[in-house]
Amino acid sequence: MKLVIYQTSDLHGYVYPTNYVKNQQLGILKIGTYMLKDERNYDASLKFDCGDLIQGSALTHYLYKHDMKENPIIQGLEAINYDAYTLGNHEFNYGLDYLNKSYAPISHKVLNANIEGLAFDTKPYDIFEFEGFRIGCIGLTTSFIPNWEHENNITNLNFLDPVSTYKKYEQELKDKSDFIIVCYHGGFEKSLDGNMVPTEKLNKENQGSELLENFDSIDMILSGHQHRSFATKINGVICSQPLNNGQNFTKIVLDTDTKDISYELVDVSKLDDEINDDLEKIFTDVESKLQSYLDEEIGKFDKDVIMDDIFKARLNGHPFINFLHQVQLDVSGADYSALSLFDSAIGFKKNVSIRDVLINYPYPNTLQVLKVTGHKLKEAIEKAATYFVIENGKVEINKEFLVPKVQNYNYDTFGGLTYEIDLLRDFGDRVVSIKKNNKSINLDDECTIVMNNYRATNTSIYPCYENAEVVKEINMDVSELLMNYFQAHAKVDIINESNYTIKY
Repeated sequence: MKLVIYQTSDLHGYVYPTNYVKNQQLGILKIGTYMLKDERNYDASLKFDCGDLIQGSALTHYLYKHDMKENPIIQGLEAINYDAYTLGNHEFNYGLDYLNKSYAPISHKVLNANIEGLAFDTKPYDIFEFEGFRIGCIGLTTSFIPNWEHENNITNLNFLDPVSTYKKYEQELKDKSDFIIVCYHGGFEKSLDGNMVPTEKLNKENQGSELLENFDSIDMILSGHQHRSFATKINGVICSQPLNNGQNFTKIVLDTDTKDISYELVDVSKLDDEINDDLEKIFTDVESKLQSYLDEEIGKFDKDVIMDDIFKARLNGHPFINFLHQVQLDVSGADYSALSLFDSAIGFKKNVSIRDVLINYPYPNTLQVLKVTGHKLKEAIEKAATYFVIENGKVEINKEFLVPKVQNYNYDTFGGLTYEIDLLRDFGDRVVSIKKNNKSINLDDECTIVMNNYRATNTSIYPCYENAEVVKEINMDVSELLMNYFQAHAKVDIINESNYTIKY
């Protein structure tokens, strides 16, 4: 018999083919429409979601704020007849109550082998049988979550090592299965060519390669988390990972008799079927309410603050960046501010709506204020300065920020000071000036710096913040802080001149 396996991951609540500013060919409705039609071509199907499902879009923000009795995103995937779900790290961003409310109704389908203490029952693995052919599926989630997540959002939870956890269940899976699939919300920390060359810091955030190195019982790893895009074989094991926001998804066809197998990533932009009416009806009411909510005007600038080219904005500075620093410094009282531009950022028109805020800041980050020395501040700016390189006389993005995954969010700008970077100098020696009020800062002095909680706690990229004293936590989403700032200021005056210069 021919069995088709579909996998999504990192959908981040993208349902309609839009980011609520412009139409984009992505999302659950297009994917679900395809699956429900395409699966008729096969004898049986399996559908898996590998996490980061209920957070990350304007819709998920609205659902969290408006206390829906049932999560329509889960309802949508259930209408597509998903067979199993794995939790992602972003599932915890809105707290345990929201997580429980969303997943408790489908707890019997949640595959969770390595998170202890959840309020709803899950199973470590499940066995799916098709005419005597048994497929064992185990669910694993990156155990690095405590390094990012607020303690209140993971109270009394224990995140076990995925590799050790798989070893615990390996023999059971081998005894009960003819084919073993690992559904892992985590990625691959080493090269995909089978040579296992590390491609990132081996800090246990992504352990797909480690699973392959330690076990020969795995037939397939359906992964997520890194927002990469691949479907390949690594040392004989099929490994896949879709892009974020439902831009593509995995399709695998397995002949259970001959063991022939094919695999691909389906590009959602190439799907042109009319969206399934029954599926869309699940979202009609909430979509209407969301649109009204997003259109609420909350503030004004003295002029448009639009970024036409986000690369140039990162390189040369931009009034939009100045505004974000302005807010972070205002709400925190810190000496300095650090922040990154998300790839979704486009800036603001003169009249600002809730929609505009959520497009520019879609993540539920909060802020922390750290105490550091001037030396550590300089280290941070030096690290940010490695984002740019000069190739053939042009400024380009350092490939370390692009491979194996795009990490533009790891380039920070800094506010509350003026600084100068020279790209003609070596890494670690590019910062030629750091001043406060036109006076060079004393690197031996202590200072405070505000940044989002992800940057403050995930110090693998910016080790200068490791073990820094947290002097203040602002436990309100940055998007909410932005909305409050607009509401507190009838009209916001923009600072036009950039506070940093990058020479090249």
